[in-house]
Amino acid sequence: MPLVPMQHLVEIAERGNFALPAFNAPHLEFMMWVLEEAEQKRSPVIIQIAPVEHHFLDINALAEGLKALSYRFSIPFSLHLDHAHHYGEIVEAIQSGFSSVMIDASRHPFEHNVTLTRQVVETAHLVHLMVEGEIGRVGGLEGDEIWEAEEDAEDSFTSGREAEMFVRETGVDMLAVAVGTRHGVYTSGPPSLRFDRIREIRERTGKPLVLHGGSGTPVQQLQQASSLGVRKVNFSTTLRVAFLRGFHDYLAAHPEEIFLPKMMREASPVVKESIFECLTSVNAEGKA
Repeated sequence: MPLVPMQHLVEIAERGNFALPAFNAPHLEFMMWVLEEAEQKRSPVIIQIAPVEHHFLDINALAEGLKALSYRFSIPFSLHLDHAHHYGEIVEAIQSGFSSVMIDASRHPFEHNVTLTRQVVETAHLVHLMVEGEIGRVGGLEGDEIWEAEEDAEDSFTSGREAEMFVRETGVDMLAVAVGTRHGVYTSGPPSLRFDRIREIRERTGKPLVLHGGSGTPVQQLQQASSLGVRKVNFSTTLRVAFLRGFHDYLAAHPEEIFLPKMMREASPVVKESIFECLTSVNAEGKA
């Protein structure tokens, strides 16, 4: 099946009251493993690429590679640009045939966030693409950059009032919120999500909410968040950790191996197990 518009996937998630699993897959092998596992479990999925990876990868080539792979699968899936910080990155993704885009200006003052997000919305809507914006501060490791808010932790959470203003002034289609998760590995125990915030933001905006930092978040919390209006949950760290574990284990058992395709294949079961856990954690299995 060719790539589908993000709106199509969001409508499926709204009808089924579940969250779409969104996987940061910066290599074709990762994309293939996600799609193979999603096909087997009949789950709609989102594949994401972030501009922070542009220095190491050709985002246009990856997008074209994914389009070529798409006809081998029957499940609906989309290609999403994750955590773009600049308008030019949005334009490049649109030209490359992405299904939707995210502009993340959450590090800037509210007024600047609104201005840049509204500009992206106006551009993306010309070609009928959904836009994800972010309000609040989700800290942690993004790509190879660690960013933390300096203010009090409570102040970093998304407020219902600001979320409502942000949606009204930008026209954004999906809203990434800070409600207790973070990017990267949780080193001091699992997060505790603010379900009161999720409920309030959903009620005040009516928009599909997005949860960044799904890796390591307890399944029960992800499922409860999904029931309250979270329609997209991002997973990245869990896949990378699984891949490194599988790759290292295989090399330890076969130190003389140098045939890379075989090494990648042998590492894939560990990654696919992680993908399956993500699919079930947001109740997406069987929803395609």
